[in-house]
Amino acid sequence: MTSNQSLFYLIAWILTSSWFTARILLERREPASTISWLFTVNVFPYVGPLLYLTFGRQRLARTAQKRSAEISAALGGHEVDTSKLTSEALETLNALYPQETAVVKIAGKASHYLPTQNNKVEIIDDPEVALREMKSAIDQANTFVHLEYYIINSDEVTDQLFSSLEAALDRGVRVRIMYDALGSLFLKKRTFIKLVKKGAKVAGFHPFRFFSLRFNVNFRNHRKILLVDDNIAFTGGTNIGKEYLGSLSPTQWLDYTVKVEGPVTRQLQDVFCGDWHFTTEEELPVSTSPISGDTGDAVIQVLESGPDTEFKSIYQAIFSAINQAKKEILLTTPYFIPDPAINTALQVAAMQGIKVQIILPQKNDAPMVQRASRSFYEDLLSCGVQIYEYIPRVLHAKMMIIDEKMTFLGSANMDIRSFRLNFELNLLIFGPGTAIQAKDFFMKDLSMSQRIDLDAHRSRPIHTKLAENACRILSPIF
Repeated sequence: MTSNQSLFYLIAWILTSSWFTARILLERREPASTISWLFTVNVFPYVGPLLYLTFGRQRLARTAQKRSAEISAALGGHEVDTSKLTSEALETLNALYPQETAVVKIAGKASHYLPTQNNKVEIIDDPEVALREMKSAIDQANTFVHLEYYIINSDEVTDQLFSSLEAALDRGVRVRIMYDALGSLFLKKRTFIKLVKKGAKVAGFHPFRFFSLRFNVNFRNHRKILLVDDNIAFTGGTNIGKEYLGSLSPTQWLDYTVKVEGPVTRQLQDVFCGDWHFTTEEELPVSTSPISGDTGDAVIQVLESGPDTEFKSIYQAIFSAINQAKKEILLTTPYFIPDPAINTALQVAAMQGIKVQIILPQKNDAPMVQRASRSFYEDLLSCGVQIYEYIPRVLHAKMMIIDEKMTFLGSANMDIRSFRLNFELNLLIFGPGTAIQAKDFFMKDLSMSQRIDLDAHRSRPIHTKLAENACRILSPIF
């Protein structure tokens, strides 16, 4: 290489590093993430910037339009005063849980969805029952079925669900299916052949277009939604595949499916319509027909967040709820990499005498994440937080219960990726009925978990500690 060539590459590297350094600094990241990416782009010439373009960009310009006014007008059906409806829900919360309304206001400002009342909620932890309920709902569909899932596998469970969709199409039901292009990377397109021939519409969310400004391995759609007609919806952490649904097997994961009926389904429709528009540019109207069927007593607030939003509604609602807790915080999550604020809030809660119990997986499908998670154990245990590892199967459930009053259920994990990079969806459910049901599931899982002892954890081998701390340092970029 000549001296002129060396000078050219040096200048190119300096200019490239300077441009990426400025871009990263302008993104207002967490300090740990900023330092990690500055180190990467400046220490590894050319490779570092490429890694940043693939994994590091945070913001995403989204073309889907928010239709908050339209969905609010549709919440209670025809000729309903929406302001009265939402104020009634807020009055109910104020009367029963005055301290929790602070969480509602924060979440409402961040996600644009106010709570709705008169909803029915059923939490399902049995994968066979979950599949049966989903198939039954599809078999009774009259108008439309919309599916939005991070992972759809090509296997026998998907075939069972899709057979019900085929029958629905034969009845004239409109079917739309959306999957995440990365989460369902190994999905075989032949899985959809029969459905497409019968008129179903299928779309991959944020596909890999290498020369597009949208190309990024981040910004995945991690949401899970099944909408049937106007008043039934399924959400939670469950994907479509034999690891999540169907007959129980040793290889199956533990997860929760949430079935809801009532006005909240209209908000879930709006979320789907926005994601569908972003993916296909097809505008879908939100239903305005009256809600049918039995109603319940649950007050529910939809929390949706993603890299396209200014506020992080799920993160902010969870942080607020932890700080509002008076008696207990019960948390189940498969991936646990809290930021300093959440980590400190959990420690302070335990030090105040609040019971804080966390269930994490002993078997994990993401070894680096698990190692990073365990690096947080010592500080939490020292403050009185009780940590358990679930033994029987891979744990994939995401749930938090506060004082038997508030229950968080959905797709979001307790990590940076869910709070800042993915499109996520959680339900914030108010009321003792759902909280007690959720707590029963929590205690059942707790009975099959091993409690982590502080002294035993401190005595783990030095190479284990090194690996865990290394993964923790790298966690902002994976």
